[in-house]
Amino acid sequence: MTNGNNREVIALDVSTFQELSRTSDVMVIDISAEWCSPCQAFTDVFRDAAASYDDVVFASVDADEQLELGAAFNIKTIPTVAVMRAGALIFVHEGSLSAQALADVIRQARALDVEKVRQSVVGRAASS
Repeated sequence: MTNGNNREVIALDVSTFQELSRTSDVMVIDISAEWCSPCQAFTDVFRDAAASYDDVVFASVDADEQLELGAAFNIKTIPTVAVMRAGALIFVHEGSLSAQALADVIRQARALDVEKVRQSVVGRAASS
């Protein structure tokens, strides 16, 4: 799956998650539900951020429909924001973030040494 300009928010299911986690350098995931008022308020912040970054994949998970992904992220509270870099989960925040806090998280994710992240992922896989 490609996301041409990476400006749209992709709805994740298990198969799109697996593909994007392999092919995306930085992926920011909003895990929420339609009925959740705080989730809906954060959606505007999330979509605005998605329109601002060409090199970051923004994706959403409907916690009610994608139970397997919710379980994989060990979701206890929604909204939850997760960030992956080079296929590794590097950040999870329960609750919404302000636009500035989300921008800071993205900046930090982009600044990570990708090779160290990959070595960490390989090391964890080898030890399990």
